[in-house]
Amino acid sequence: MAETKNAVAKQGEQQAAMVINNAFIDGLTKQLNEKCKYGMSFPADYNLSNALMGAYLTLKETVDKNNKPLLESCSQVSIANSLMDMATMGLNVQKKQGYFIAYGGKCQFQKSYFGNITIARRYGLKSVNAEIIYDGDDFVYTIEDGKKVFVRHEQNIMNIDNSKIKGAYAVATMSDGTKILEVMNISQIKQSWQQGYGYKEKGGTHEKFADQMAKKTVINRLCKMITNTYGDEAVIDAFERLEEVEGEDRIAADVAYEISQNANKEEFFIEEQSQIEEKTPAPTVADMTKAPEKEPVPAEKNEKPLPDFMKDGGM
Repeated sequence: MAETKNAVAKQGEQQAAMVINNAFIDGLTKQLNEKCKYGMSFPADYNLSNALMGAYLTLKETVDKNNKPLLESCSQVSIANSLMDMATMGLNVQKKQGYFIAYGGKCQFQKSYFGNITIARRYGLKSVNAEIIYDGDDFVYTIEDGKKVFVRHEQNIMNIDNSKIKGAYAVATMSDGTKILEVMNISQIKQSWQQGYGYKEKGGTHEKFADQMAKKTVINRLCKMITNTYGDEAVIDAFERLEEVEGEDRIAADVAYEISQNANKEEFFIEEQSQIEEKTPAPTVADMTKAPEKEPVPAEKNEKPLPDFMKDGGM
């Protein structure tokens, strides 16, 4: 049984490799380069071919939550779309600017913290700093013309305690000297964490390093705001599409997909040939005491008479 399952798994991996291969990546590269004729563009420092090939190598090593190869468990269309999303935003998974996840039978590209900063820098971000607001801190900001404006933040060192985080903020300095402020309270931060892939409320990274994770969360939000304000149309469209994906209930999507895959299916096992062959039933007492039947005498065959020259004395 184990050999049969391994054979099926190996066959699935081989089929996936045939579908998503170097030729597939080359074809996708040509499609994206063709779009450049109609207004699409890539950053000057972005090597499209290298980024797609690096993503392909990463995909080959990526598995879903059931430890099944992503190239096997996800549809070819979703894989192509995730690669196009990555390329459209000029990101590279081998530089930790994003990653691929699988749920609901689909492959999805997700920007990372570094990816959001990379994109924001292309649209004028010069530097960004973030701080935690603890219980007892004196933090003040105002809102002018719909924009948050930083006033002051005074903090006593004894206030620093990850169990008493009230919020976080980030200040971005743009290339023209403009400053942009983003503020999030702890409820907003935790809500954002819950949307993340692999979040654990107890005992996870977010609990152990709450201050660092909160800073990254508010910086992420600020960088997204910068991109949505200054980015070009193609990047903004990709951003919005990924935002919708991040807001989906991935557990519900996984359950729905598994139900659809298992509907009207029954497990069956391939038996060995010796098990399939019909077995002769054991003889009963009546069979053992029964007189043996005489075998029927075969009817004589109608043989043709021998010719005279083959009979004795025929010569």
